[in-house]
Amino acid sequence: MQVLTSTRPAAEDTRARIFAAAREIFALHGPHGTTTREIADRAGVNEATLFRHFGSKSALLDAMKEHFCRQKESLIRDIFAQSTGVLEADLGAIGAAMVTGMTESRDLIRVALLEEAANPQAAVAPWRAPNLARDNLCAFLTPYVRSSELHGDPAVLARVFMGMIFAYVMGRQFWKQAPESSFLDDETRAVETFVRIFLNGARSTT
Repeated sequence: MQVLTSTRPAAEDTRARIFAAAREIFALHGPHGTTTREIADRAGVNEATLFRHFGSKSALLDAMKEHFCRQKESLIRDIFAQSTGVLEADLGAIGAAMVTGMTESRDLIRVALLEEAANPQAAVAPWRAPNLARDNLCAFLTPYVRSSELHGDPAVLARVFMGMIFAYVMGRQFWKQAPESSFLDDETRAVETFVRIFLNGARSTT
């Protein structure tokens, strides 16, 4: 009697290797400077296998972005679900999680920025997780605004807070030679500073 075995695990493993290779090569050369041959070679498959799974370089790019961005969404929801009701502590935890998340996704962010420069409609998936984080942060801040502990538009406040972290993560390499480079390497101190700056500006004074 012949025993049939599923090929799904093998296919999923192949896709995972292609995704990992695509992420690395797209980040290295950009969407337009990358070839499917380079990705296939890095993944250890032939181009025919790559096209059988994805059909085209554009489709692979979209699937790769979707694959890695989807993994972030549940993590974002978990962070906000763990809030304690202590504003400064919660913002510190949220800020630390954002630093980690953006740092891990820095290569995807660069790919999205390059892609968006050529086609503003194309880079949608990479911004879905940041948009989800922004919406959750806005919802987190709203009760504090309503109670007058904070003042301002919660949506704007959320963008300001995330903007500081985005600039910190994406600009660290450029500022490495600055005298305050030790600050850039101390993520805990950086987040504490951002929280303090944010609350000093957003807290109601009356």
